[in-house]
Amino acid sequence: MKIVIATGIYPPQIGGPAQYAWGLAEALRTQNHDVKVVTFSTLLRIPTGVRHVVVALKLIPALWRAHACIALDTFSVALPSVFICALFRVPLFVRTGGDFLWESYSERTHESLPFSSFYKTHSPFTRRERIIFWLTGFVVRHSYMVFSTSYQRDVWVPVYQIPQRTWIVENAIEEHMPSVPPMRQNFLWYVRPVAVKNPERVHAAFLRAQEKYPKVILDEGHTSHAELIERMRACYAVILPSVSEISPNYILDALRCGKPFILTKECGYAEKLAPYGRLVDPFDEADIARAIEELSTPEGYTKALEKVAQFSEVRPYAVLAEEFISIIKDRPL
Repeated sequence: MKIVIATGIYPPQIGGPAQYAWGLAEALRTQNHDVKVVTFSTLLRIPTGVRHVVVALKLIPALWRAHACIALDTFSVALPSVFICALFRVPLFVRTGGDFLWESYSERTHESLPFSSFYKTHSPFTRRERIIFWLTGFVVRHSYMVFSTSYQRDVWVPVYQIPQRTWIVENAIEEHMPSVPPMRQNFLWYVRPVAVKNPERVHAAFLRAQEKYPKVILDEGHTSHAELIERMRACYAVILPSVSEISPNYILDALRCGKPFILTKECGYAEKLAPYGRLVDPFDEADIARAIEELSTPEGYTKALEKVAQFSEVRPYAVLAEEFISIIKDRPL
């Protein structure tokens, strides 16, 4: 099959979507599929509307005689893909693991609305946000939707009135790696500097915990995926008490590295990952602080390591590629 992957970012750019696009493309190629990757990562300085037109023009030669197009977001590349795929009669599969509107709204207002209740409790949208909402609805109703978790699907299907069948393709979990004993009590928090990552409560919780355990460190930053994995292997623990997380690759990587973790309860993987780590209420600063304190004791850390050691799941990109091919073949005509 000839498969086109449309993605906003792609290596050497840093980020989960870039890693996902590369891993899926390589797995499909290994399975003897012809894969073309179209990205707008080199077009970021172009205004949004013009950028969409340029992406559409880049898609035209790529989609010639293609069997399917997989877009890895719902706005930047999916929007032009809808029109060009319709022109070439190529089925479009939009895979989403996030919500651009929810993140944009949270960044503007700094209201701590969990994703699960956002569409029911948000304040009035701005004109820009209403346009994003309408365009997102247009995209998802004119494509086949592939979600990373049922958490997002169950919110989106009624809100955007998605009429067609949807699928779940969970994230990849690559091979586990040997853990390195930590040299300090550093909790790795390498996230994007955005409101949905709950920075005020995270910093406040660490200040609380440091009153009892002064050696505890919040290790912040941003780096490439390869460097992040090396830092995870040697860290003390990983923390991600975000307002919400739809499908946190960050915690899956922590498990691959054998590291204890603290994760928000507002998460698409909450039920799946609860047996292996500590889930917290992201709106309760005291609960986050307690989780940090629990991991700061020798007894608590030993128990946390025992939990993590029970996680053995591996889900290579080859499995994701097979699932996407199955979906493409199985789609309703």
